[in-house]
Amino acid sequence: MKPENPETPSANAPASSSDAQTPANEGEYRTSLKEKLSYAIGTIPFMLGSSGVMQIANPLYNLTLGLSPSFVGTVMAIVRLWDGFTDPLMGSLSDNTRTRWGRRRPFIALGAILCAITFPVMWLVPVDWGQTATFIYFLVTCLMFFTAFTVYGVPYLTLGYELSSDTNERLRIQTYRAMCTKIINFIAPWIFVIAQLDFFESTISGFRAVGLIIGGLFILLAIPAVFNTRERFEKRAAKQQKVKLVKAVKLTLVNRPFRCLVSIVVGMLIGTSMVNILGIYVNSYYVFPGDTEQGAKYHALAMTLYGVAGLVAVPIVSKIANRVGKLKVLQWCLFIGIIASASKFFSYTPHAPWLQFVTMLALSPAFSGFWVLIDPMKADTADYDELSTGMRREGMYAAVANWIEKVALTGTLLVSNSMLDITGFDVSKGADQGDGAILSIRLCYSLIPAALLTVAYIIARKYPLTDDGVIKLKSDLEDRRGKVV
Repeated sequence: MKPENPETPSANAPASSSDAQTPANEGEYRTSLKEKLSYAIGTIPFMLGSSGVMQIANPLYNLTLGLSPSFVGTVMAIVRLWDGFTDPLMGSLSDNTRTRWGRRRPFIALGAILCAITFPVMWLVPVDWGQTATFIYFLVTCLMFFTAFTVYGVPYLTLGYELSSDTNERLRIQTYRAMCTKIINFIAPWIFVIAQLDFFESTISGFRAVGLIIGGLFILLAIPAVFNTRERFEKRAAKQQKVKLVKAVKLTLVNRPFRCLVSIVVGMLIGTSMVNILGIYVNSYYVFPGDTEQGAKYHALAMTLYGVAGLVAVPIVSKIANRVGKLKVLQWCLFIGIIASASKFFSYTPHAPWLQFVTMLALSPAFSGFWVLIDPMKADTADYDELSTGMRREGMYAAVANWIEKVALTGTLLVSNSMLDITGFDVSKGADQGDGAILSIRLCYSLIPAALLTVAYIIARKYPLTDDGVIKLKSDLEDRRGKVV
């Protein structure tokens, strides 16, 4: 997409060595530590909403209540399709909102309250209901929650894009957020373990108690992001013309760097999300045949180690990316992820269960590094759009990215849960699963992510918005509309 001003150099054009240096006055683009932390803390409820539901859904609805995994997958697929409609709508609404409190923060506050109400409801299903009634209950309550979550999630993501106009500072902001995200790796995998503690009357009672706690966290942890952050482009956006939803989507999709970046993310998401739920099954029915408690504990330990390694890796990856460039480090992360994913076939073994921890030590830096780099790069594509259209539309970029990713995940979720049925897995058989079913689950768990990450890596090698191009892009924008500090 060419800039509207033909005399303005393309963001893809090679930058001179002087252009490609970090500005000497970079400090004026910095955000305070308080603001970084306030925004970052808000990612804990964000992650509990976006991925926490899946962490609870299968252990509760399949393993505890006996609902078919295909039914669970169907529910998650339907709500993802629903997200595909509500996310762009929310992005357009927040881009076009004008209030004294900004475009994003009022929605973050409202969304947090709605999520606190609807999240616990998903786990209050009566235990004596049949398959059809349980399926309908899960579907309706999921739709309620994910509608509320859109009101919180899209403006929250967008706020991160506009806390600074500097690409290096954006990376620092997302580094703090990524480190807070790792906290979920310490919480979510243990939910099933906690729910089975003798402290509770039953496993279902344990899940309900955890649901109430998570609901409260939505409000508690959203407060700092609402009151301690600033929207840097708010005044500029207040002067621009409002853009209707369909036109806004079209303008977003013609942005070539954005299309490439979202394709990379889709490859990563499908490759990992299609098989994520299989980890606990591999541990429970292969590494520890039929021992779900031991399998759940080892899975939780592996994910906890994954979280610790990621927490350590995030600031290291961020520093390296600031030195050598985000795109180059992103490619490294994808390559390491390919090798580590393939190794899961050998490291998840009953002969040496601890070997899976070695795989997690390799996967965590690769995946953690990937996610800390992606959001600053998405924000760069929004800058590219401003150079082309003259408008700030971060909300639509966050929303359309979510929309594309979630629509892609819809089929993935259907396949991932149906995959257990296709392989011949039957929870009622306990430890007496057929060898073919277990082998199929192990192959899917290792080879599918390796293959999809390979596709993402190939696309990343051809990504058009280079690191030098991003710096040139910032210079061109400031020449046109001045600095945003």
